[in-house]
Amino acid sequence: MTKDERVWAYLLKHRATTDAQDVAKNCNISVEDAQSYIDRIGSENWRVVSTRDHNIGESDYAKHKIQPWDIWLEYRLNPWDADIIKRVLRDKPGQRRLDYEKIKHVCDERIRQIDEGLDNASVE
Repeated sequence: MTKDERVWAYLLKHRATTDAQDVAKNCNISVEDAQSYIDRIGSENWRVVSTRDHNIGESDYAKHKIQPWDIWLEYRLNPWDADIIKRVLRDKPGQRRLDYEKIKHVCDERIRQIDEGLDNASVE
């Protein structure tokens, strides 16, 4: 688990009772770093943590105004197409080629399903 994942998980779990010192102590970071995570939430009532204020993992979706799930919902995408959109939009350093390999793999599976008449993954 990365530092970001550890801190966000702690904040989400303990947001009703925690403060910067508690986060720092339990996540093995400085109080200043802990406060910066709290400041990123950017609300007077920071204990209400929005899923759109952060992401879990190495991707950087939260820094953008439009996240992959916004596209999934707007276009009512099936899980296969949604997965492709997610991989196109993410930015994981050093993994771009792997993302394209995964996209090809997902596309091949979708084509197989369509060819076999198993095109039941569409959203109504």
